[in-house]
Amino acid sequence: MTFLLLRPQSKCQKSAAAFKQAGLPVVACGLIDTVVDDDAIGQLTSKIAKLHSSIAKSHYVIVTSTVAAKQCVLMKNQWPQNVCFFAVGNSTADILIDAGVNVIVPQQPRTEGLLALTMLKQVKQQSIVIMKGYGGRELLRDSLVSRGAHVAEWEVYKRVRVAHPVSTQDWQAKQIRCIIATSGEVIQAAFDYFDTSWLKTLNWIVVSERTAEIASKQGATQIEISRDASDLALIQCAQQWLSGARHSSEQ
Repeated sequence: MTFLLLRPQSKCQKSAAAFKQAGLPVVACGLIDTVVDDDAIGQLTSKIAKLHSSIAKSHYVIVTSTVAAKQCVLMKNQWPQNVCFFAVGNSTADILIDAGVNVIVPQQPRTEGLLALTMLKQVKQQSIVIMKGYGGRELLRDSLVSRGAHVAEWEVYKRVRVAHPVSTQDWQAKQIRCIIATSGEVIQAAFDYFDTSWLKTLNWIVVSERTAEIASKQGATQIEISRDASDLALIQCAQQWLSGARHSSEQ
């Protein structure tokens, strides 16, 4: 029995190695990947300059992924001093922290966790930038706007379907009992790429209520939710699922 881990192609090898070290049989397959938008990156200098000239007392910048964090760090010396950074999860925060950037991370590493932070509850007239990929994070944007914030979305990368997905090792469908998917985009890509009836028979581990809803709408019925999309959290959730599956088979 093997797990099929679906996440951006650039993260597959690292995640597969982490699962192997934990003693979990896994095949990682990248159906999508992230590509930095050079035109958008080229506009960051002028956008940050406008923050300097703004009359706002402070600016909040929410960094939603490791890809966005890397771009944020590249502009480190350009940000004004009155910026307060937030990161959705620990992997994103680690990139900022390693570069010497102070950052706030919610206890619940997802959009809902950010929205539960006290600082993001009282944001009337507050200037907030969301650094993100194209599409997604509608709940974050809409919630902050409804709370009276002035929200700007800086989309700095694109998610693209991989024409010829590469797996970390050869595998057959009969080996797979559980799929682990780290985003809504990759779930939708899976149902477009693999046999739909096969996918519906499998157990799924996803990373949020939102991604669970996407998987459910596609026809998945056996869904577990990891606390976040980090390798550690996914491994722990997979271990719990595997323990439960073995217990059921013994009864």
